[in-house]
Amino acid sequence: MRRWIAGLTVLAMAIVATTVVVLWRRVYDPRQYPDSDHITLSSALDWAHLTLPECGERGVRYWYFGNLFGEADMLMRMSASRGCIEQFLSANAAEPIAAGDRPSAFVTRTPEAWGWPDGRFLSGYSVAADRASSVIVEIAADLDATPLADLFVHVSKRS
Repeated sequence: MRRWIAGLTVLAMAIVATTVVVLWRRVYDPRQYPDSDHITLSSALDWAHLTLPECGERGVRYWYFGNLFGEADMLMRMSASRGCIEQFLSANAAEPIAAGDRPSAFVTRTPEAWGWPDGRFLSGYSVAADRASSVIVEIAADLDATPLADLFVHVSKRS
């Protein structure tokens, strides 16, 4: 009986130690919005096939959620100079879409606590879909905001 109790004690300690190590290794980035999967910004951008200019790294907040089926969503906000926002658009070959073609509906679906605008006065952009990965990128920008311009990005991948 004592061996059995000792064995259970060792097993319980091993489970606790493993859990602590796994949770300790989880990545937390203070730029993440609440309830985001713990993923680094660089990993999320790699997944989304997006390039972030160095000038934008400090003004970024993001949220990422994926599932076991390979489907995922990422939301990102970047507040930076207008020139930096334009660098992002250029680096990612974002093309303007005609006003009214597609409203920036993803902007209106963000939690109120994130402080995103309602999307009515944003310019829309799209990035050519990567057919191999089924990634869809939608971008909305407020280039007239002062002192910093704002960029809002939604990336989704469906199986």
